[in-house]
Formats: sequence, C-alpha cells, structure tokens
Amino acid sequence: MVSYPGIMPDTDTEYEVIVTGDGKYFVATCTGYPVFAQGETREETLDSLREAMALYFDDVPISLPAPVIKVLTDAGFFGVNKRGRHIRFRRYGERSETLIIPNAPEPADSIIDLILRTTGTDPDTFNRMRESAKERQS
Repeated sequence: MVSYPGIMPDTDTEYEVIVTGDGKYFVATCTGYPVFAQGETREETLDSLREAMALYFDDVPISLPAPVIKVLTDAGFFGVNKRGRHIRFRRYGERSETLIIPNAPEPADSIIDLILRTTGTDPDTFNRMRESAKERQS
C-alpha cells in the first residue's frame, strides 16, 4: 500500500492506492473509492487509475454557488464541460475566452476576484446577488 499525491493532478489530496499483481497484470484500486485499473506495468496501471479517478469525479454534481454561475452566464460564458473537480466555461466571439474554475461550494476570494475582473462585474453587484441567494435559501 502506498499513498500517491499525484493520482488526481488538480489536488494535493493524497489517496491510498493498493497495487497488486497476478503475474500477468498489475491491478490498482484507490481505498474508499469503487475505482479499479489494470496495466502491464506499474506506471501504466497508475496512469489508468488516474484516468479512472477522473471519470469517477466527473459524476460529482456542480456545486458552484448560483451567483457565480449567473455572473458567468450573464457575461456570455457557457459551462462546456466538467472534469474531476473543475468546470470549464467558454465565451465565444471575437475574443473567445476560457475559464477553468474549481467546482467548489465556496470558491476562494481570489477566484471570485478573477471571475469578477474577467466578466467585468462590479463587486458590489456580486455581493448583492450573493446575499439575495442566501436569503432565498433561508
């Protein structure tokens, strides 16, 4: 059993990985997750496990707060895909842009600042949207 910090490249989380061999293939699983991989070499097996873990985390629901999504969509961004713990937003046009944002229920202030700068949204407007969303949840 070994901990691999690089199993999911977008996180510093360490996952406990069990790698076994049957003489023909290596087989790997990540403790606590229903994810399995195989390969002819240890490296190939770990690469396969990274891919399997990314696929597993693709099923994680979108947890970005509604005001963040509204700011992005109002500025012309569309959520085009999600992989692991991130969502890719794309704005098309003369100046196409891509933003890849963590799928977090509470994005860091620096990420919110980046989104507001990119979309041209006034921070006070965003804060009012955020407060309004909190009131609706209550």
